[in-house]
Amino acid sequence: LSPEITELPDYNKISFKDNPPIPLEEVLPDAPPQALQLLTRFLVYPSRERVRAAQALLHPYFFTPPLPAHHSELPVPQRGGRNARQGPQHQRDFHVERPVEESVVDPEWVAPYVVRG
Repeated sequence: LSPEITELPDYNKISFKDNPPIPLEEVLPDAPPQALQLLTRFLVYPSRERVRAAQALLHPYFFTPPLPAHHSELPVPQRGGRNARQGPQHQRDFHVERPVEESVVDPEWVAPYVVRG
């Protein structure tokens, strides 16, 4: 479990006067309401109350127009030359030719949103 903010070792080293938060709508005026709602769920402390990545991927923001690009439409990074570092192998490899529902951690999470046609 992560400590409460007041229990962090450097909590009392710096103090700031109380300022009301700037609404995210003012910081990101062009962002749709669902994007702001999702962002708000990420900006939470303590971390155990923050939205998890798997939950965030199911947020309505990702299922309303404009829809995210299918992974096959995104540029694929090219590996460097022979001196490039080899990164760790992922448990689930990524293939752009496979449907998106096969590329997520648990395909059942997106099953209700997959449009067959």
